[in-house]
Amino acid sequence: MSHSGHGSGGSGLFPVPEDTYFAKIYWMFVGGAIGVGVFVHMGELLLYRQRLALPEPARPKNPLIRWYATLTATTREAVYYTAPLTDARGKLSSADSNILWKRAPPLNFPQFGRVLLIAANLALLLSLNFYGWDVNDRRNWEAMAVRTGWITVAQLPLVFLLAGKRNLIGYATGTSYERLNWIHRWVARCMFITATIHLGYFFRTWGRYDYIGRKLEIDIISRRGLGAWCVLLWITLSSFAPIRGWIYELFVAQHVISFIGFIVMVRLHTPEKAHVYVWVPVAIFFTDRALRILYMLYANLAIFHPGRRRGPSGLFTCNATFHALSDKATKVVILDPPFNWNPGQHAFVSCHSLVPLQSHPFTIATLPSDNSLEFVIRTQKGGTEKFSDHACVLPVNRDKSKTVIIDGPYGQVRPLEQFDSVFLLAGGAGAAFIIPLLKDLVRLRRESKPMVTRKIRLVWVVRSSTQISWFAKEIAVAMGTLGEFGGLILEASVYVTCRDSLSAPSSSPPSRNGFLDVADLRAMSTEKAEVVADLKAMPTEKAEVGAVEGNELCNGGHCCCQEVLEDEDAIVEASRSGGKKQVCSCCSQPTVPHPNIPEMMADTDPAGMQTRDSTSSKNRIAPPPHLPPEHVFSGRPAIEVLMNKELEKALGESAVVVCGPAELIEKTRQVVVALSDERAVHKGTGAQGVSLSLPIIVCLVAY
Repeated sequence: MSHSGHGSGGSGLFPVPEDTYFAKIYWMFVGGAIGVGVFVHMGELLLYRQRLALPEPARPKNPLIRWYATLTATTREAVYYTAPLTDARGKLSSADSNILWKRAPPLNFPQFGRVLLIAANLALLLSLNFYGWDVNDRRNWEAMAVRTGWITVAQLPLVFLLAGKRNLIGYATGTSYERLNWIHRWVARCMFITATIHLGYFFRTWGRYDYIGRKLEIDIISRRGLGAWCVLLWITLSSFAPIRGWIYELFVAQHVISFIGFIVMVRLHTPEKAHVYVWVPVAIFFTDRALRILYMLYANLAIFHPGRRRGPSGLFTCNATFHALSDKATKVVILDPPFNWNPGQHAFVSCHSLVPLQSHPFTIATLPSDNSLEFVIRTQKGGTEKFSDHACVLPVNRDKSKTVIIDGPYGQVRPLEQFDSVFLLAGGAGAAFIIPLLKDLVRLRRESKPMVTRKIRLVWVVRSSTQISWFAKEIAVAMGTLGEFGGLILEASVYVTCRDSLSAPSSSPPSRNGFLDVADLRAMSTEKAEVVADLKAMPTEKAEVGAVEGNELCNGGHCCCQEVLEDEDAIVEASRSGGKKQVCSCCSQPTVPHPNIPEMMADTDPAGMQTRDSTSSKNRIAPPPHLPPEHVFSGRPAIEVLMNKELEKALGESAVVVCGPAELIEKTRQVVVALSDERAVHKGTGAQGVSLSLPIIVCLVAY
């Protein structure tokens, strides 16, 4: 790029601007795209205020807003759409809407909106690179390489703008950093493509004269350029999911070090007038770090919060206790937190006394009004396992707290009180994201705050009945509160699938008419009870295999936990009328306690909620705590049926919020697109819009 003499070029038919001008053109387009995002965000804010100002359903009233609603609905359908590629058997994907519940999830192309955005960026870059050149004229190759170098270095500020946690683009467009992170990765990959073109045309020119080796030997600038390309190649390869997720802490450390090396090499390789594209990313990086450090100091140092609780050292304010929950989950509780947050946000938690030099993001499961910052963490390998091990030595150190460092909160969700109907769908620990949204809507109704929401539909899918205790009390309290105040309807359903993966078949607890029934457990035959006892005695790693084998005793080897309950209302009505038709009958899956939990502590969680039948030494699935039996089903939800039922009753725009495993999110996205298209939303049918919220990083971390 530092090779001079090629400031302009072309085929000779017309003049071509200087290379620096093409770099500026790229930023004109980038600025325009950011401006569109800001415009959309401002439109959402105005729409939010307009809806809350009118005590009517959230639907467009005048031609301008109707036109905007139609454009929004059409754009959502295109952006959310994912074309099916193959099913689990390698064949063309089936049209069966419940394919996700019956076999392994099919392969899909990426979301069309993402593909379109990245393709537009790449097309712009290639157009700027080759504009005005005769690519068959060998005399132009070196000049083309120089311009491509300018286009490459011009992308550096955008890469760094999209990478920060305190993201300036995110603030301007109302988008949280985790929603922009995939753009950051793909912009960097597009930069690698242009860098490769830059290097390739130089090598192609020098290779004509067998001069590549000699050029690198005598020209230090060329060697620096090759070194920068090699570092960028490593950054690109290491950013793909398999490597990035292998040891994430190691990835972050090497990622920062690699980019520092890349910036240094680019600075030494480029001419002085291109250094603005190097120093701006450096300024962005340090600005983001400085803001994060300032927020962390304010949130964690006791000197800024006199009168609040302090840790053992008296220096920090965030003092956490760790509680073991059922199914190897851990609840982290910080009383009297020194900062506020919004429902649906998350924070990075560091506990260096347990997990040195690590910081992990977790969903905040409470509201500021609870006066408690809580995280419900599903135990995986690494830091979360150490949290679980520490919690499981209770009650020995029940009162022994640990100092933690909080970085956050982060994340943003469109306010749900502006929607007529709200459909909340959670999978397992994804309820940590969904429950605060539910509690916030209930709080607004209890405090008579402005809101237009008439109906909340909650669907929570868990793999074992013991997990219901994580949030059963919160759901029951919400239902009781709305029962007292009225004006807002809440319908809640919990589906128990009895499997680590919510989309794979396995064993299930006994049920009658789709409900879990402890009486059925106690009526088990001696043979089945012995199977359960044997499973309990198995080592943890063998329990799952045993559960599947034990399932052969039920329904000829077919378990109802893989059945999709197409008509939930019919099951509830049959139960209320005293019907005896048995819809589901499965063997119980034993609850395997944590190996570090004493036997006397395995029956209850720290909050005192029942998780096992303490009256028997047998490992039994207890009745759902706090929730009436009619709200708990054994099986899998028919997402499309449940969602369509709510959309048909909606008088205004509805919101769908989902958090859970990747296949559950993908299934929900497909359902939203299909229903929006089928019902011709805002296209003259009277059907109202559907807004979909997908908290990407939070869902992945929660699971």
